[in-house]
Amino acid sequence: MNTGTNPQKLRPLSIAVAALLIFTACAAAQSDSSPPTPRIGTMTRHGVAGVVTSLSESTIVMEIPENVSFTVQAGPSTRIVSAGQAAALSDIHPGDPILANGDIDEQARTIQALSITIQPPFAAQMLHTLRASFGKTWTAGIVTAVQGNSITVARRDGQSQTFGVDEATAWRLHDQPGTSAMIRVGESIRVQLRPGATLASQVSIQGMTRPN
Repeated sequence: MNTGTNPQKLRPLSIAVAALLIFTACAAAQSDSSPPTPRIGTMTRHGVAGVVTSLSESTIVMEIPENVSFTVQAGPSTRIVSAGQAAALSDIHPGDPILANGDIDEQARTIQALSITIQPPFAAQMLHTLRASFGKTWTAGIVTAVQGNSITVARRDGQSQTFGVDEATAWRLHDQPGTSAMIRVGESIRVQLRPGATLASQVSIQGMTRPN
């Protein structure tokens, strides 16, 4: 196996999966019965990465690692980029990995795209790998219950998943160190799971989601 990968080649991939893998070490989890400090604003999801399965004149269907498909609507003002250069919808083909940014309707699973970035081909395999490991080595969703050291999330694929946290679990809040006292029902989170998928090694709190 070639272990001398050029870091420059990994930059486009990091854009495509950054929303899925924000798992870095931080402060140890804490137990605190006091209410968490209110946070101003809500989290609105803007970007979704996936692999194109079909497309028509102005519509792209892509499969994302969270076991669902999203329909991307492209309009005259949608900015399409490939390798840092302006591109066209005709440059997108089934099997291509893309990152779509815009207004997301979680219920309809549609994205009114402001921009679409065509990722390098090797990103497709990475996204397929993430899809295969979803729910096993990582998970994501909206928190529906917090009971002691147990957290339950509603995933985008309609499944509910419960995992535990302990003193070794690392926490992040908007890419900054956090604590377990910050978790609450309604938060969007992404979680790195330990072998067995029952305990979290890292929890990244994205923020409260905006209702569609």
